[in-house]
Amino acid sequence: MSADAVAGGRTASPVERVLAAGRELEAAAGDDRPEAVYRAFATEVAAVLSPATLAFSADERAECWEAVAEFADEHLTEEIRLRLPAEQRVRVSLAERRETALLEAALADEEPGFLLEDGRLYARYPGFRERAHGLPPEWYEVGAGECGTDERVADRLERGVQPRYVVWTGVKRADYRIEYSFYAPVEGLGAESVRVGAVRIEAGGAPAPRAAVAAGGPDGPEIEAEVEVKADGEATAVTARLLTAELIGRGPGRWTLRAYLTLRDCTYDLPLKAPAGYIQRAGMPPGVSVDWDAERALAVKVGERATLRGPARLLPPSIKLSFRK
Repeated sequence: MSADAVAGGRTASPVERVLAAGRELEAAAGDDRPEAVYRAFATEVAAVLSPATLAFSADERAECWEAVAEFADEHLTEEIRLRLPAEQRVRVSLAERRETALLEAALADEEPGFLLEDGRLYARYPGFRERAHGLPPEWYEVGAGECGTDERVADRLERGVQPRYVVWTGVKRADYRIEYSFYAPVEGLGAESVRVGAVRIEAGGAPAPRAAVAAGGPDGPEIEAEVEVKADGEATAVTARLLTAELIGRGPGRWTLRAYLTLRDCTYDLPLKAPAGYIQRAGMPPGVSVDWDAERALAVKVGERATLRGPARLLPPSIKLSFRK
C-alpha cells in the first residue's frame, strides 16, 4: 500500500503516512533495506515535517511529532541521518530528540543564515550551538553532495542577500565607478570566497537566474569589480566597486551585476538586486545608467553617448581618438 493514500481512496493524514511508511519497511530486507529506509525519511517523513503541519492544532501537531519520533527510534541510523540534506536532517533529529519547541521553530525558519568555518558550511537553524540544548553541530552541516542539487543553498542565499546601496563615485573620468554594497547571510565569508562583477545581457534578454556550479569552475564575471568584505555579526558586508570605463570599453549594451559566493565545494552565482529607496539612475560619464526589472534585478546600461565620449577622453593624449557628434 502506498503511503500517499489509505483505504477508500482518501488522502492519508500525516500520522497515517508515517504509519504506512513503517508498514512498507516491514517488507524491506537485505541489501535494499537501507535505501528503502532513506527514501522513507526523504519523502514520507519529510512531507510530515513541513511548515504546512504548523497549521494543525497543538494536539494534532503533537501526534505528528511523536509518530515521527517513534519512526526514527526504530529506523534512523547515523548513516541515514548524515545522508539527509541539512534541512531534513535537523528536522528529523529534533523530532527524534522530542525537542518539539525547537522543531517547530526550525519548521518556521525557512531562510536560515550560514556559518563558513574551517572549510565546513553550517545552516543556522534553531538550536545550532545553543549550549542549553547541546545538539551535535554535524546535524546542521550542509552536505557536499552534487553541487546545487540536494541543498537549497542557492535559493536561501538569493533571498538572504540584502542590498544596502548603489552609488556612483569618482571625480575624474578615469576613476568613475559604480559602487554596490550588500549583506551576505554568511558569517565567516572571506574576500577569497567572494567575487562581484558584470555579465553582458543579450539584446532583449534579462539577467540570468541564480545558478550553482562546482567551485573553481570556468564561470565568472566578464568584468570583475574590486571587492571589500567586512564581518557584521552573523552576516558579511560586501562592497564592490566597478570601473565604468571597463564597461564602456565593451561598447553599448546592458550588464547584470552578479555576486559569486564560494561556499565549500560550490560557487553560487546570484543576480544582485536594486536596494529599496532612492537610487540615482544616471551615472558618470553621461550615457551610463542603472535600471531594474520587476524582480528588482539590477542592470547597468551603457548607451551610445557613453561610448562616443568616454573611451576617447580616457585614452592618453598621444593616442586620443577624435569623435564627431
